[in-house]
Amino acid sequence: MCLHSSCGSYRMCGGNAKEIYVEILYFRQFYRHFVFTEDGDGNRNKRMEKYFEVSVVADMGCGGSKDL
Repeated sequence: MCLHSSCGSYRMCGGNAKEIYVEILYFRQFYRHFVFTEDGDGNRNKRMEKYFEVSVVADMGCGGSKDL
């Protein structure tokens, strides 16, 4: 579970472990950089972005706690 809607990170896990991400910090870092986007035909277009979003999360996984 990710608490930020634009979170694009994924983790593989097995078993019945629950994953909970707690967002502790979110900000925009202003930096000019190029981003490549792909259209419906498979062509890539380059565009200039002025910032990127940074999200710092803590993985509060809880699984296998019966053995503790």
